[in-house]
Formats: sequence, C-alpha cells, structure tokens
Amino acid sequence: MLLMSVSCSGSTGDSTAAASGTCTSDRVGGSITHGTLLSPRGLDPVGQPGAAGSGGTEVQALFDTLMTYNTVTQQYEPQVARSLEPNADHTVWTMTLRDGVKFGNGDPLTADDVKRSIERHQSPANTQVSRGEALTIASMDVLDPVSVRFTLDGPYPSFPHVLATDIGMVTNPRIVDSMGPDQFALNPRGAGVGPYELVRYAPGEEIVMAAKNDYWGGPVCVQSLRFISISGADATMDALRTGELDTALLREPPAIAEARDEGFQTLPTLYNYGEGIVMNAASGRPTADVRLRKAIAAAVDPDAINARVFNGTALATSALIQQSTPGLYSGQEGPSYDPEAAKRLVAEVKSSGWNGTIRLLADNSPIRVNEAIAVKALLENVGLTVELTNDMSLAEVLGRVASDRDYDLVLWGPNYTNEGLWALMNRQLNSQSKSNYYGYADSRMDAALADLRSAGTVEEQQRITARMQDILNDSPVIANFAAYEEDNIHSNRIGGLLLTRGSVLRFDKAFVTGS
Repeated sequence: MLLMSVSCSGSTGDSTAAASGTCTSDRVGGSITHGTLLSPRGLDPVGQPGAAGSGGTEVQALFDTLMTYNTVTQQYEPQVARSLEPNADHTVWTMTLRDGVKFGNGDPLTADDVKRSIERHQSPANTQVSRGEALTIASMDVLDPVSVRFTLDGPYPSFPHVLATDIGMVTNPRIVDSMGPDQFALNPRGAGVGPYELVRYAPGEEIVMAAKNDYWGGPVCVQSLRFISISGADATMDALRTGELDTALLREPPAIAEARDEGFQTLPTLYNYGEGIVMNAASGRPTADVRLRKAIAAAVDPDAINARVFNGTALATSALIQQSTPGLYSGQEGPSYDPEAAKRLVAEVKSSGWNGTIRLLADNSPIRVNEAIAVKALLENVGLTVELTNDMSLAEVLGRVASDRDYDLVLWGPNYTNEGLWALMNRQLNSQSKSNYYGYADSRMDAALADLRSAGTVEEQQRITARMQDILNDSPVIANFAAYEEDNIHSNRIGGLLLTRGSVLRFDKAFVTGS
C-alpha cells in the first residue's frame, strides 16, 4: 500500500469538529474569531513558514491548496486540483485542475498560473525553508490550459505533500507582477482561489476576511473570519471562556488538558520531537564535540521535566517517534537518562581544556521559562556551567537560531508530523540543507533521509525511522524530552471545521450554530 496515497475521487473531506454536519445553504451566516500564536509577517504564500501558528491557516483561507491532507484517512486528496497521478516510479506526476475555478478578481485559474506560482517558490529570492521542497520539482510542462506535468529530481511517493503546503497555494501572477512582492504581501486581494477574500490586514493587530459568494467548492457558511494573536495560553483560555474567541490554537499541554476538561472541542495534531534541547553542532561550538552532545542527551530526564513543567500532561519521551504515532512507532528507544554517564563525558571533555561553560537560549513565554529552569538544573547537575538567556520573544529566538545561528543550546521543537515526514526531517538533519540550523552532518543520516524520501509504504518508513533513532542515539543533535499535541480548541457552537496538515484549519465547510 502506498504511504499516504493520493485519492483521486475529488473528495475534500478531512476530520470534522463535534457540531454535526457541514456547511449547507440554510446555515449561511455568522462569524468566527480565531486566536493564533503569532501574527504573520505578510499574506503572500511565498515567504510564509506555512505553519498554523504563524499564518498557515490565514493564507489557506485566502488561497486554498492544490492538494489537501485528510487527517482521518492519512491520505492526500485533490482540492483545487481534480486529480494528481504518478508514473510507475513516482518521478513524474500529472495534475489536472478542476473546471471553473477563478481567482477573486475573476481571472480563470490556469495551468500556466500554477507553473508561474511554483516558480516563485523556487526562486532564490524565497528564503523560506519550503523552497527546498519546491526544488524537488526539476521541471514543469504545461500540457493544456488545465494540466501540468511535474518532473521531479528523483522518486518521491509523498510528492502530494508539496502541493498541500504553501507551495500549492496558487497566487495570481498578474496581480503579483502589477503590485510587486512587498506590496502584494500586505494586500493580496483578488489573487487567491480560496473561500475568503481579504477585508483588513493590520499587522500585529488583526486580519479580517469575508466569505466569497462564488467559491468553487460550494457555499461558504461563515461570512466573516477574524484572526487575532493573544499572548499566552492562560489569556487565550480566558478569551475562549468569555466568547471573545470561538477557536484558538494552543500548544501548551496544561492548557490543552484544561480545555478538554472544561468540555471544549479539540482537533489535535501530534508532533514528534516536539520539545527538547537543540545542540549547535557547527565547528567552533562546544557542542561540535559529540561527547558533549551525548552527555547533554544523557543528562535530560523527560519524566522529571514533565512533572515539573507540564504537571504530568506532556507526552514525555526521548525518542524520535512517540509510541502513539500511527504506523511509525517501532519500539525503538531514544537516549536513556543516565546522569552518571553524563558526568563522566563532561569530565572527559573538560580534560581537553574546555571550561565547561555553555549558553542556553529560550524564549520568554511562561512555559519556556519553566522549561529553561528545569533544563538548567539538570545540566548543572552533571558538571556544566549554564549561562541562560530567556528574556527574548519567540520571534527574536527564531532569528538568533535560524538567521544568525548564534547559540550553543536552544529550547526548541523540531516538530515532525506524520504527513510530510521526509520534507520536515530533511530540512533540519540533511548536511546539505540550507535550513539545517543545527550544523549537523552525518553521512549515515544523509543516506537514511534519501531512503526515507523514496519510501512507498508505512512499513518502510518505520524501518528507516528506527534506523535514524540508532544514528541519533550514537550522534545526537537534539536532546528530546517530549512529543506534544498542538490543538485547535473550539466552542461547541462551531461545526464543520476541517483539520489538515500541520495543525492548519480549513473554514470552507464550517458553520455557526445558535447554541
């Protein structure tokens, strides 16, 4: 059976929320206010991280995607595309668009628009990590007004993932060309084929959208969407309780447990390697020494951190694949908590002339502050002197790590989901990836990643990720202490929400009830 195979029936069903049914013409009306983690830097899919917490849900509503990920069946399905068919070795894929799809300004969507839009993602001007996935496409041939042939740079059975991300959000090239990319990112009206049109974009304040009355996918019930960012899980929960928010993305395990206990509805996404210490393995850093990286991995006690920081609500594990992961868990364990071994390794590295001082970076969110205190104590327990910086915002930490690469250790979640597994891992663990912020280079890992890309079944993926765990046990770069569930919490009066890849919500089938 093909891993995450493509269903070409044209179905657009993903997992739905608790209120029964879906959007129908008699349910048109109402509004939803959604709480996000970070306000996006702009609304152009090119240049977006694509994650739900930083604009992925917002741009999805404006632009839609060529493919979509069904979180129930764990399959990729056509969305704006009508079909996507591979050749025998998954190196060539032919896509056909649905009939009658139009941009917001009335222009018909064509295969040439798809080609030109993806070329923007492939451009060196695009600095986002998703550019690497766009470059798996070696060439694109427009076969007719609604058909494109993608020739890849090698076998890739999970290629539909690429077209289910920001790369599959087609932008109207005529509007982009007339406005220029900077202005387009601030006001992309008329340039998407999604169910909503932009009404107001006030960066850092709010994003307001209105439903289209001619959306290709049928009636759009919720007439207005408003996206706002509320700082902190406690404030977000308060806003859900008072009705200021109808839906919200939560990441902190205690808050998610609280929301579930209070009867809110949930749409969770499991992230492996969700919380941990990323170690900068680049030359010149203390953690370039694999002995020190092994010591840090052995010094971390996932159960103790879970108890102290998450009140026992996290999925504590040191492993790459957490045991509840559908299909992928092989029983392979991560590094064991062994403080005595960690002390011996630290002493060994110190004997080479290193003074034992290491810098730990964390953002200033309450949960990270508590993590940092717990991690600092564990590391100092094995003989390290930890210089902690935890007064920076998450955006500032992202810049320090991803752009400047100026850190020794950082509390970070690499965040590997089942869907798009190779793409996510390859960005960070491939020695040749420009998005490898960790300075990690291991030829065994590069070979395993190459095999993971060409894997065609869940069973193959399981064997390869078990192999990766062996490599990471021998040459760690992340001291993981928890997988986690990121959760879209919502009130009972909201129905028809669709969860797709990476915690991104679709609102095109949502509706609001009177209760």
